[in-house]
Amino acid sequence: MNRVAIYGGTFDPVHLGHLLPAVRAQETFHFERLVFIPAGRPPHKQGEPLTSFSHRYAMLALATAPYDRFEVSDIELDGHGPSYTVDTVRAFLARQEVGRLYVVMGSDSFAQISTWHHWEELVDLAHLVVLHRDTAWGADLLDQVPAVLHPRLVTVEPFAAVPDPPPGDKLVYLLDHEPFPISATHLRDRTRAGRTIGELVPPEVHRYIVKYRLYRQGEGRADGR
Repeated sequence: MNRVAIYGGTFDPVHLGHLLPAVRAQETFHFERLVFIPAGRPPHKQGEPLTSFSHRYAMLALATAPYDRFEVSDIELDGHGPSYTVDTVRAFLARQEVGRLYVVMGSDSFAQISTWHHWEELVDLAHLVVLHRDTAWGADLLDQVPAVLHPRLVTVEPFAAVPDPPPGDKLVYLLDHEPFPISATHLRDRTRAGRTIGELVPPEVHRYIVKYRLYRQGEGRADGR
């Protein structure tokens, strides 16, 4: 049964901290496709400035182009309200035939899963693949995750064989790769301060950011799409 993964986020901008763990997930789970989904209106960032959807989508397209199994989707472009992950998953499943669907997220996001809109439905719609962020892992992560999810947790080492679970079971895989301690917020701050971020994003993305003067003070950030 084919495995398809979706990986949502603001990706403002996409950077190596997104891509390298995604590569590890691909190498471990052997997804038929790993689909990056730039957020339309992220509910946890309501009221905050957000680079236009077109810029974020374009940077993702450039960043993922070298990877045969990576794709980018604009499924959240036309939404009029907050972009809840559970709604995106429902829409994705309605549009595409998928054998097993996996939702990829960082452990910092998974630590807040109990605050997500209809999270109980989300974890019953798809398997989760949790990427190692150095801000939330191990016992600290377990303390923040609802106890009802603990029996579903499975720690996976990179490149290890991951068998399909029994039909009907939805698991949460903790991918114990080496964390890449970088954030988009940090990159935006560095750019505003006039410091280079060329070593932290794909070269194509860096050229795009420079060309369109993104993340400069007062430039490139707009509340919209």
